[in-house]
Amino acid sequence: MTYMQALIGFALVAGSMALVPGLDMMMVLHETINTTRARGIAAVWGISCGVLVWAVAAAVGLAALINAFPMAYDAIRVLGGLYLFYLAFSMARKKTDDGNSGGRDRDGGAAQAIDKSANGNASGVAEAPKTLRTSNFRECAQSFWRGFLTDFFNPKIGVFYIAIIPQFLVPGVGNLEMGISLGMVHFVESVIVLTTVAYAASFFASRLRNKRSQRILGLVSGAIMAILGGVTIADVVKSRL
Repeated sequence: MTYMQALIGFALVAGSMALVPGLDMMMVLHETINTTRARGIAAVWGISCGVLVWAVAAAVGLAALINAFPMAYDAIRVLGGLYLFYLAFSMARKKTDDGNSGGRDRDGGAAQAIDKSANGNASGVAEAPKTLRTSNFRECAQSFWRGFLTDFFNPKIGVFYIAIIPQFLVPGVGNLEMGISLGMVHFVESVIVLTTVAYAASFFASRLRNKRSQRILGLVSGAIMAILGGVTIADVVKSRL
């Protein structure tokens, strides 16, 4: 297998995986609908960076390390399961207070603008009301980190790379170089697919930002996260019995 053949073959495998709905898409949908599109896209980049980390780690010998220290991988999986439980709890209990307060802020801003328009400000020019939801750097960084941890602690990603990456290593090409190359292929595919999901979610978000829809989405997302977390931990326990 040549270098280019390995990249093309891996692109087909990783691309099909990126298109399958899972934790990554759920995280992007949750961040976009419940906050802003900017935070959803920040989560996309965090998730894709997690993919890159797994690819490089698997290529440089993660499988050998796990064979030598199986407890290390079990520890990662248990932490992943616990993190999924944490996400499930945070999603299920999340209310629409932020969205409502945002609406109040927007309404208040509009009222102030109307008041200034009526009375006139110092320059005699009325200020336009602010209606767009925005996110600052700190909020986007939080979404990026949540996305990264979601992918890093995703057992499916770990198993995928540990099993698949060795099959695409090319003789004569360094493992680190090959891991970065394969990881970048999956990184680009992940960014494209999940960014599309974020924009689609943002387009339909106006219909899903009412209290009932957000509550249902939070409960469904939380239930899925909790089930996957439970399955992950149960699998670790079962392997040790």
